[in-house]
Amino acid sequence: MNKTLLIFILAALAISGCIEEKEIALTPEPPEISQPELIPSGYIEENEIAPTPVLPDISQPKSVPGEFEINITSYYFVYLRNNRVIYENTTKGAFDLVEKNYVMYDLSIKNNGTNTLNFSINKLQLHARDQVFTPGDPGTKLQYLGKWLYVLSDIENENRLNNTMLHPDQTLKGIIIFKVDNYTTLFDRSFSLRYNTTPILSTSVEKSLEALRVAEQFDYSIAFKTPPYDCDMWEDHSYNFPEPKHPYVWANWVNRTVFESYKTIDEMSLSKEKPGNIPNTEIAYAVKVIPEQDLTVFHTDHSTLYEERNSGPYSIRSKGKYKGTQLYVIDDTGEEVFNKSIDPLKDYIGLAMLDDQTYRPFSENMPQMLIPRATIVHFSFNSIYGWNLDMRYTFNDQDIILDEQHNIILTRYEFKKMVS
Repeated sequence: MNKTLLIFILAALAISGCIEEKEIALTPEPPEISQPELIPSGYIEENEIAPTPVLPDISQPKSVPGEFEINITSYYFVYLRNNRVIYENTTKGAFDLVEKNYVMYDLSIKNNGTNTLNFSINKLQLHARDQVFTPGDPGTKLQYLGKWLYVLSDIENENRLNNTMLHPDQTLKGIIIFKVDNYTTLFDRSFSLRYNTTPILSTSVEKSLEALRVAEQFDYSIAFKTPPYDCDMWEDHSYNFPEPKHPYVWANWVNRTVFESYKTIDEMSLSKEKPGNIPNTEIAYAVKVIPEQDLTVFHTDHSTLYEERNSGPYSIRSKGKYKGTQLYVIDDTGEEVFNKSIDPLKDYIGLAMLDDQTYRPFSENMPQMLIPRATIVHFSFNSIYGWNLDMRYTFNDQDIILDEQHNIILTRYEFKKMVS
C-alpha cells in the first residue's frame, strides 16, 4: 500500500512539472527595448519630410463663440486739426492747435444662433500695445467742410452702430468710432479689434495694411505727370513746399508726405504771426480702405444736349454735345462700390492707369478692367490758412485701386483751389 502510494505521488509530481514547463514555454519573452537616440531640436534626417505647421485660418469672418459673426468690411482713419476757440460766443483764431484722431471700422454683425442676442458696442475694444480704446459716442460729428471731402461725407452718411437686439439670422451693418491718440495707431501691427476678449481677425485686412502703406508712400507725379505743389494758381508747380508764410500753396494731389508737409508748414507759419493778427488754420486728412474685392471697372459717356447762356448786353445760345464721363467700380455681387466723374473737359479731374509698366492718362478707348482681390484706398485732404478775404483753401479727393500684388492699377484725382 505504501509502495503503491509512493508511486502515485511521484507520478503526480511528474505530471505537474510538465504542465508548469508547458505554461512557461507559451509566455513570450518581452522584446528588447533599445534606448532612443537623442536628436538635436530642429534636426531632420536625410530624405525625411518636415511636418507642415498647422496655421489658424483667419480668412473668414470671426465667429464670437455663442454670440455673433463679425466681419470688417472697410475701415477709416481721420486726422483733424484747427486753431478755433470760442471766446464770448465768438469763434476766433488762437496760437493753440487742437488735434483729433479717429479710427473707425465698418462692421457687418450677424446673429447665427437660434436665440435673440443683445449686441453691446461697449464690448467692442481697440487694443494697441498697452493701450485699450473704447467706442466713442455714436452721435460724434466731425466738423469739416464736408461737401468737398468724399471720405468725410461718406462717414457722415454711414449708419452708426449702437446697442441693439439681434434676432436669429439678422444682420446689422454700420461703423464704430474710436478716438485715439495718434493717426498712426492703425499702422501699429499690435493693434486688434475685439468683442469681449475675442479678436476680430481677417487676413484681408492684414493684407490691405500693406496696400495702404504703398498708396500713402507712392509719388503720384509718376502717374499724373505733375508735381504735388502749385504755388501760383496753375502756373508755378513745385516738388518742394515753399518756406513758411508763403501766401498761397495748393495741392495738385495728396499722399502722406504732402499731408505732413502742410501739417508742419502751417504750424510753423502760425507761430510766426503777430498776436493781434492770428489767421484761421485748419487741416483734415481722412483715409478709407476697402480690402480684397473682385472688381469690374469701366467708364460710360453720358451724352446730352445743353444750352449755354451768357449774361450781359449780348445773349449767346449754342447747342452741342457734352460728354459727362463717369468711372464705375462694381464688386462681384453686382453692387456699385463707387462712381466718380472723369470728365476730360474738367481740368481739375484726372485719371491714370497702369499700362505695360507705364502710367497713361484716361482715354475714350479705356477697356473694361477686371481686378481680382483688389484693395481700394480713398484719400480726402483739405488745408485752410489765412484771414477773411485773404484765405487759401485747398481740397483734394483721390481714389486708388491696387491689385493683389499691391501694384497701383488705377488712380484718380480731383482738386479745388480757392482764395476767399
